[in-house]
Amino acid sequence: MSSAQVSEGYARLPEDLLRDLLDGAGDMITRVASLLGPAIENKAKLRQALQDLGLIRSYSIVEPKSVAGIDGGFAVERTAAVDLVLSVAVGVEGLSDTTTTWDSTQYEWWSRVGKHDIDVERLARGTMVAQELAIIANAPHGLRILDGSHLTLVIQLNSALTAFSPDMRHEARQTWDRLKTPDALAETAKSPTVIAMPKYDSSREICDRLAAHIGQELPGDDKYLLGVLLEPGELLVPQQVAVEPWASLHFDAREKADEPIRDAFEEAIAPLRDRKLAFTYFKPDEFSPAFRIEVKQEVDDTTLDGICSTIAGQITGPFVREPYPQYLADVMAKSVGLGLGALKTAVQLGLSGLGKPEIAELLVQSYRTEGV
Repeated sequence: MSSAQVSEGYARLPEDLLRDLLDGAGDMITRVASLLGPAIENKAKLRQALQDLGLIRSYSIVEPKSVAGIDGGFAVERTAAVDLVLSVAVGVEGLSDTTTTWDSTQYEWWSRVGKHDIDVERLARGTMVAQELAIIANAPHGLRILDGSHLTLVIQLNSALTAFSPDMRHEARQTWDRLKTPDALAETAKSPTVIAMPKYDSSREICDRLAAHIGQELPGDDKYLLGVLLEPGELLVPQQVAVEPWASLHFDAREKADEPIRDAFEEAIAPLRDRKLAFTYFKPDEFSPAFRIEVKQEVDDTTLDGICSTIAGQITGPFVREPYPQYLADVMAKSVGLGLGALKTAVQLGLSGLGKPEIAELLVQSYRTEGV
């Protein structure tokens, strides 16, 4: 307890709290330096290790492909009486001299109002992923970017499929049937024109290989390390994804009614479970981070050059930390909260117009959860 608290019996908030937080920053500074310093201090040695292990190469500039980025978001508004839910997914075309005509819709939306249910967020996530898959499976572009990892699709769909609430599972099955989710999941899992680009990554596979090669521990993760070591235009030679968790991917069923969709999902992700997937890190320019990219294992060097050339052409400046269509799709998906707020207001006004203002009042006090 600080001297101010001892002498006066209470803390001057937030001043005392902020002062104590800043007084403790020294330990954090030391920890950050110990985590991030070794890669910078040993950059020359680590780059040589990458070359000795045959892990890096430069890409050849080729004609970029047409490209689209796909992302989704959801929001759950828990009011005093009901849950309001909105889920959206959007597809955004990348920068190009020509426009690719979409044969299908570039966006999907879904809304729901119902009694409070602890599993409604699982339903929202499972619906959001289904919407993303519907857009990405039908996008007519030469390269389709999934925001996040292929893993995320399985995790979110299985979460909805194994919800405790039978009502939530029933609604999820209806949505997946309407959007043909098993077919879209199968297309995403096997198509070489679909890549995944997760923003955050804690993998240490390359860190551990380099640490073993130089006989020195390397803290941090692959994304940070390769962001330091790769030169502009270089990429990690694609590596097959690890046995775990990929070989263990599966779907569960809580009851008989869930088994057909479970079996369809299981069949759809067979390429992922068989690890027919590789990952690489690519650094387009000096100021960009190293982007982690998940590609299908059969992608050859020429196709990979096309992927890298396309992504490099979508980096619009140092302030954009991801390819333009992925960035814009993310911005649009995150606006789902604004959409739900507008929907809630429209409902309140509609109820008031029906002469039922007392019901509208129940929607005023609420708590919102949002996700992407």
